[in-house]
Amino acid sequence: MRRKPPSRLHVAYRLFVFPALIVSTLAVFTSLPFIAELPAHVFPSGLAAAKLPNAAESEASLTAKRSISTYQWNLKDDDLPLISLPDHIGGGVDLSLTYSMDQFQFPLFQSLYYNEQAEKYILMVMSEQGGSEFIDLSLKNVSGNPQFRTTSNMLLSDKGDTKLISTCDGTVYTFAQFADGELHCSQIKDRAGLIIDLKYTDDASLARISDTSGRTIAFNYTDKYLSSITQIWGAGKAKKKKTWAIENEIAMKARSVNFAHAAPGPSKRIPTNAIKPTYTEQMAASDLTLATIFGGSGAKAAANGFEPVGLGRQYPLYRGDLIGEDGEILRGHLSFAMHLYGSPDGTGEMGLFVPLGFISHSLEPTPTDAAVTFYYPRLGNLTDVTLAVFHVSNFRLTPEGERVRIGDIGGRGGSIASYKHSHLEFYRGDTGLPSAAARAKLRIDPVTVFGSSAIAEAHRRQ
Repeated sequence: MRRKPPSRLHVAYRLFVFPALIVSTLAVFTSLPFIAELPAHVFPSGLAAAKLPNAAESEASLTAKRSISTYQWNLKDDDLPLISLPDHIGGGVDLSLTYSMDQFQFPLFQSLYYNEQAEKYILMVMSEQGGSEFIDLSLKNVSGNPQFRTTSNMLLSDKGDTKLISTCDGTVYTFAQFADGELHCSQIKDRAGLIIDLKYTDDASLARISDTSGRTIAFNYTDKYLSSITQIWGAGKAKKKKTWAIENEIAMKARSVNFAHAAPGPSKRIPTNAIKPTYTEQMAASDLTLATIFGGSGAKAAANGFEPVGLGRQYPLYRGDLIGEDGEILRGHLSFAMHLYGSPDGTGEMGLFVPLGFISHSLEPTPTDAAVTFYYPRLGNLTDVTLAVFHVSNFRLTPEGERVRIGDIGGRGGSIASYKHSHLEFYRGDTGLPSAAARAKLRIDPVTVFGSSAIAEAHRRQ
């Protein structure tokens, strides 16, 4: 994209307005709440991009490394366990325990979510390349029978209280609503008629999987965290039982999580291998700081892996960082990135702002993701920074006090029309909008840009 030289507006800032405001601007930045919880190093990427409806969302979305294994099912030989498990099980069970679904793998711990305003169901699956993808199923009425099609050959049919997903190979997944109000998979039937049933606890955690021969997989929990898996197989005197412990330090931590900056509202289900199991006061202070800088009154920012609680209905999928079975960090959509919302439920409209101090900016929003970049010799605690703002609507530079309004949140590239947000990323150097492949190495964690000087200095030395 072509870069634009300083406009008359910018020249006026630098000659008249900017000198008078720079001191007060820096004073505001230095008085903002200090931010803790900074990772000790920049997490390596090495991930396959998740497929979402637009380039910006796709590049930064929750991904899973190919090193995450998927366990193999044994539906025919009753003398062997129902599923193969390694001797040592790490913390990535949420993504590893999958069942074939068309060209994808479906993680059985995931739910089928419904967005009422968009009239879409959302399902997370794993691709053959090892990355996660979010499938949208849109409402279509076929001969009076409500059915939902995806971009693949899968079909979801509405059968009253249950939903059926049928794949091109004839496998049928049944989803039913449980105590938490979510749609969980309750049965899988393959084209040969072989059936596995899934049972859940009173709090809608996966409790047991069984087949018609009587083989079972039981899931055992400690403090509501999955801590071991027990399998029983065989018949009569040949019946065997074995328990596999899950070797994951995080699994022993409390699972109760406040995903919110604002309550009450439906929450998101946290994966057992999430590396940040709680939303801390320091994270809340960081998000409040960023919302104040970039949004209007009542704005909600998400830069620490946790989104507003109201998105439990709008976008109920967890998008923070995970730990794979091999101990590697699996970066999420909100790793080194932030979202800005106009309301806790992600539907509010709001102005979008950037701080003064940029000396150049992109000519216009990109055609796909409505992304605009701004180059700052100094931004907050750091120097030589490019800010990229995705999903900008009504782009126009309008000075408002110590900030510049650049338009409104919710421009092109958002996954669904009723989910209004802007996505912000910070890059090292005067980069313009880097290619999708280059962004991971250039990103700066937003919490360091306007955090304490000590944290920022440690970040620069990495």
